[in-house]
Amino acid sequence: MDKLDRLIHIFLLWAIGALMFAMMGVTFAQVISRYVFENSLSWSEELGRYIFVWITFLGMAAAFQSKAHIALDFLVSLLPAKPSRGLVVLNTLLVGVVGLALVVGGLSLIKFGLHQRSAALGLPMYYVYTVIPFSGAALLYFALRATWKNVTSGGEIAS
Repeated sequence: MDKLDRLIHIFLLWAIGALMFAMMGVTFAQVISRYVFENSLSWSEELGRYIFVWITFLGMAAAFQSKAHIALDFLVSLLPAKPSRGLVVLNTLLVGVVGLALVVGGLSLIKFGLHQRSAALGLPMYYVYTVIPFSGAALLYFALRATWKNVTSGGEIAS
């Protein structure tokens, strides 16, 4: 299972990197188009915004797995081992609930997006909304794995 965790995490990081590169390319093309050719690209702002949304949602799941989110661990460090581990388990379960909410809400948003198109690109909006349940599923998976590791770690908080 640890190998699957690493595989999913690496996929997310590579996807985020590729999307950042694409966003940089779109922004650069817009600047060149505006200042060199004196003609703005009508679609670049919209595409950049959608790429940013994808980076944000994928980054949420990747950051949880990397333990890169801001955490208030003051209470965890004050408590003895068992209550501290219980608090960490509760926290990861709550993150899992957020992931599940993203899956459920994202799927209903995809259904809504089946009948919408973006203004400048004419892109079906369900393409944009697809990242929400995908990132929610990744977050749910990582949270359940972290919960399992903390429950079965035998006394100390699993990293």
